[in-house]
Amino acid sequence: MVGSKIRALREELGMSSSQLAKETGLSQSAISQIERGVVDPSLRSLRAIAETLNTPIFTFFLDAPSKDIVVRKERRRSFSPPDYSGRYELLSPDSNGRLEMISMSLEPGTASSSDLLSHAGDECMVVLQGDAEIFAGDEHFELEAGDSIYLNEGIPHRVTSVGDEELVCIVAISPPSF
Repeated sequence: MVGSKIRALREELGMSSSQLAKETGLSQSAISQIERGVVDPSLRSLRAIAETLNTPIFTFFLDAPSKDIVVRKERRRSFSPPDYSGRYELLSPDSNGRLEMISMSLEPGTASSSDLLSHAGDECMVVLQGDAEIFAGDEHFELEAGDSIYLNEGIPHRVTSVGDEELVCIVAISPPSF
């Protein structure tokens, strides 16, 4: 499903698979395999594709824009990239507004990515449960439940769960660009 949505959006923008590959730094073979559903893209690849196609990642997981203003817990859209030991849940109805709300969960000892990643949009994260170690640019922060951090657009960052319990955070991104 993700691959077919990537293909549809790429074609809607009049972009060839080779153009997408070149702009994302992925091989054309990788783009083809992702679009055909042969492989699931890593979080890093998915972010690169979303950024190149100028769309938030959750766009690839949504059926259609929502007219609802309430998102019931049992109806949240979620995904876990293959290179990620946690899960992301979309808390806002979709990613079409000016703000995107996400719940991020990480098992102890795992990180949001292997590298520091950046995206468009400012981000504010609140730790609800667990302990987090955050690398943001050249800085390092340790947060516990109740703490928050604000990251300006484009600052590369990574979140690691350093406690003994699952790390659960709420993340707001504006404009939507996760």
